[in-house]
Amino acid sequence: MFNSVKVSAQFSMSLDGFIARADDSVGPLFDWYEAGDIATWMPGLAQPFHLSGLDAAYWNSLPREGAFVTGRRLFDVTHGWGGHPPNESPTVVLTHRGPPPDWPPARRDGGPAPFEFVADLDTALTRAARLADGGEIGVAGPDVVQQCLRRGFVDELRVDLIPVLLGEGIRWFDGLVEEILLDDPVVVPGTRVTHLIYRVR
Repeated sequence: MFNSVKVSAQFSMSLDGFIARADDSVGPLFDWYEAGDIATWMPGLAQPFHLSGLDAAYWNSLPREGAFVTGRRLFDVTHGWGGHPPNESPTVVLTHRGPPPDWPPARRDGGPAPFEFVADLDTALTRAARLADGGEIGVAGPDVVQQCLRRGFVDELRVDLIPVLLGEGIRWFDGLVEEILLDDPVVVPGTRVTHLIYRVR
């Protein structure tokens, strides 16, 4: 736990460990978001996902994310999610660079973009813990997740395992050299995905 706030990391990942292709595209990794007919909303999205019944039940069972910490690469690749971060969570961007010159974007709802930019991990997590308001902290981006794992800050890993071998691309855990022990997973089968929840020992 970081300051008594649960920290989790979640990604859709190929069977051979990739979370994106080399060009940052996701290919079939997000196909499960549209593999069913149950409209499932994530706050901030203009359109719902369409999940299978099992996937919708899993999605709705996840704890509330109170704040989000992301790396600069993911922020840039998503163009800051157009000012609407995942779940509309207050988001701390870990970066040594300031916001882009065209920041903040014009949001669809006209509201302010809930982002802060900080230069070190401890400050990012401390700020996120304050913003979380009782919810958990989600961390994203391979480098940020790996930094958190090395420091013992991650409480839970959630792997949405996709039945595909990408062969090359961006690996989630590529930079780790430490041995990190996980508990046995909670396994939730879905459509075009198997959800695995691991507690980090």
